[in-house]
Amino acid sequence: MLLTLTSSFVSAAPELISPVEIKFGHFIHVDTIEITGNINASLLRLVDDSLKSNDSDYYVIGDISENTDQNTMTISVDLYDSNEEASSLASVQ
Repeated sequence: MLLTLTSSFVSAAPELISPVEIKFGHFIHVDTIEITGNINASLLRLVDDSLKSNDSDYYVIGDISENTDQNTMTISVDLYDSNEEASSLASVQ
């Protein structure tokens, strides 16, 4: 029996990356967003859930602030795409 698989475009969520890797790698800054959620929630789960439908390749967590009066935390996230063109040029030189 032969099964035919069809591929469909699936957008993967961005991956967490170190700020050091961004500094020394070939990446393009796409956007900075703020995510606000429950102060008792898992920080990574909150970020991952918020970025599920995002088309960026990578993200870096910036500032994290808490508001105990409102029981919330706000996370600043920088989004990046890999810069394949710059990476190709660097490997040629």
